[in-house]
This record gives sequence, C-alpha cells and structure tokens, in this order.
Amino acid sequence: MGFFDVDFDFNTRVYLAVRRRKTIMLAWLKALISPIKYVYNGFKANRANNLYFLSHDGQICYMEAALNDTFDTLRRIYITDGPYFDPEYIYTVPEEKPLALSRRSEVGTTTYPSPRWLYTRAETYDDGISFIVHVPASLVFDTNRMKALINEYRLPGKTYTIVTF
Repeated sequence: MGFFDVDFDFNTRVYLAVRRRKTIMLAWLKALISPIKYVYNGFKANRANNLYFLSHDGQICYMEAALNDTFDTLRRIYITDGPYFDPEYIYTVPEEKPLALSRRSEVGTTTYPSPRWLYTRAETYDDGISFIVHVPASLVFDTNRMKALINEYRLPGKTYTIVTF
C-alpha cells in the first residue's frame, strides 16, 4: 500500500459509538466526507495522467504507443521519418561545370543521360517535415485532438504531417 492509496470506504472505516450509529448520523457523515472523496478521486485521476505522461516522451516508440492507446486499439498508427533528398549543387559560371537541370514533367524528353532535380528547401533541409504519422483511413478520429497529443510529446523544432493510408 503506497502513500497515495488511501481507502475512503466510509462504511467500513467509521467508528462511532453504538448509541450514535443511526441512519441520520451516518448520512450526515457521508455528506461531510463526500467533498473530500471528490477532491481525492480527482487527485488520483490527475496523478495517473501525470504518471502516464511522464512515462512517455518524444521518442517514436513512445509517441506511437500514446497515439495507439488514445485512438486505435488495433495499434495500426505508426510513425516514419520525413522525406529527405540530397540537395543538388548548382555550379557558378566561373567553375565551368555544366549541369543539366530538368523538371519532373520532362522525363524522357531531354537528351542528357540523367536529368537532375531541384528540390525545395523544405524537402532538403532539416527544418522540413521531420516525421510522418500514418493513420489508417478506416479509423475515425478528431484531427485537432491528435495534433494536440502529438504537439504534447514531440520535441521542439520538429515538424510533422498526418497521412492516412
């Protein structure tokens, strides 16, 4: 029995003199103890929530566990790393190193053997999408609530997106 495991079972813990054990007296004592029981039950619930929050952090395995505990009993939600492409260096004119640049829509129309792609800053830098949360399409969930839960556990500076599959 721990420090916070106090038993408020009123019927077994009340010690009254035999002559005072009447229905009205017991009802009055129950009325006196009910606010204490209410506050204590709220304290226990808050303590359980805080212990759960402290046992999870921004690691992928713990964040997946928290999301699956909250939204999916079949545990189908998973997290993957965000996309990252090596940035392409564009040479300056004095360096005299020609580079063929193409658009993705021009595949097969250029005469160069291997066209190069230019990626946006969000696709190549670390400040792009850090991780992707994959949620099954059959799962009904509140997007704002899921975002709030992810924001509670994610590390500062990490960005994410939620994708259904």
